[in-house]
Amino acid sequence: MALIVSASFSEASVDEKNPIVALGLEAGSTGFGGSLWVTVSDQFVVNMAMGGADQSADYTTGGVDYTGSVDLANSLAVLEWHPSGGRFHLSAGMVLADNAVQVVGRPLEGTTYELDGVLYPATLVGSITGDVEWEESIAPYLGLGFSKRTRGQGWGAYFNAGVMYSGSAAAVLEATGLIAEEPEFLSHLRVEERELNEELDKFELYPVVRAGLMYRF
Repeated sequence: MALIVSASFSEASVDEKNPIVALGLEAGSTGFGGSLWVTVSDQFVVNMAMGGADQSADYTTGGVDYTGSVDLANSLAVLEWHPSGGRFHLSAGMVLADNAVQVVGRPLEGTTYELDGVLYPATLVGSITGDVEWEESIAPYLGLGFSKRTRGQGWGAYFNAGVMYSGSAAAVLEATGLIAEEPEFLSHLRVEERELNEELDKFELYPVVRAGLMYRF
């Protein structure tokens, strides 16, 4: 589940005693959920949203094919500024990331793993599993976007895109087979672990894309 707080532009002038309120539904790289907007000025709007999603991805390193299962849970606090008072905005804020990731590795050939250049029978290694954690649980965010709001009661739409810096990701790998605790095998598994973590470093900058519809009351 993700809690998202941001800001967005209202085309109508705002009466400070009667702020504009809107509800919305959104989807994006942080998950799926609902939103609440409260316009505080012609240029700034506070947005709170909740959402989440499960995703999976496949990638390969060395002689191992990995499947990653991701349980998304992000809280995003963002201030969006419309410098010209139009639909375009710039945004900056923070993301509280609580994403759970588990990887399962299987041999590419189906019968043997290649770890640090050494072949191991899959029947002895079993499965290779790992949990992934990111260096930063609170990540800075920068972005931009567009929003279209009605002047009165009715529907509008918005789109936001940016990146959050979550730091390096690290996976700790374990094997389930008969040789899982043998020192020589473990030394080769640690090499595979380092190679996998080098691949995961690509996710230091995580794309944040959100789009949805809102209804203004």
